[in-house]
Amino acid sequence: MKRPVRVTLFAMLGLGVLAACGTNKRQEDRAEIVASVFNSLKNKITGQGEAAEQGLTPEQVREIAPSLIEQVSGPVLLFSQQRQGTLDILALNGEVGSYRVFASSSGATITLEGGVLAETRRLGNDLMSSENGPLPQMLANRQEGDYQRVMRTLDGEGHEVATTFDCRLGFSGPDRMKENCTTPGDAFRNIYEFVEGTDRLAKSDQWLNDANGYISIEYLRY
Repeated sequence: MKRPVRVTLFAMLGLGVLAACGTNKRQEDRAEIVASVFNSLKNKITGQGEAAEQGLTPEQVREIAPSLIEQVSGPVLLFSQQRQGTLDILALNGEVGSYRVFASSSGATITLEGGVLAETRRLGNDLMSSENGPLPQMLANRQEGDYQRVMRTLDGEGHEVATTFDCRLGFSGPDRMKENCTTPGDAFRNIYEFVEGTDRLAKSDQWLNDANGYISIEYLRY
């Protein structure tokens, strides 16, 4: 019996498996523009010396975000790694079906499936791929329920390790849902906040892995 072939979204994008090639090229150009504008604004704050090499503080990133949004088009995210205390601005870089890939000015990417973290690259200790089950649709419907998720990372020898979590999604407020996931020896809790009275996510705190901890995603523009 043949095992099903699983191709990561990162590989699909790398091979150019996008129907709307022209659209994807425009998205890549937009990501490059975001990186250029971001670096230009950063240099105005830090200059070209040692401070620039150290990067921006989270407060400085928030300071330049409105100016950046004025100069670029398309969806933009504010992305932070809570444990590392870093903050960055990401722009839409490509789409495959319901998956959207956002890129940072440094070339790191996160892939979202209906707002749910699906893959990362160049963050270090990346989420190589995942199976989010019915979760993205449940969030779109603001529906409670139980399901399983699979998250794949690499071990110290570069081998892929898949971990299956038993999860439950439920409300913790009028426009807020909480996801509790457990597996033997590990557990995490994600928070999803909606734009008031809609099914559109405004921000979320999502578990990446033990090495990176939680990441926060805030939509600056859809």
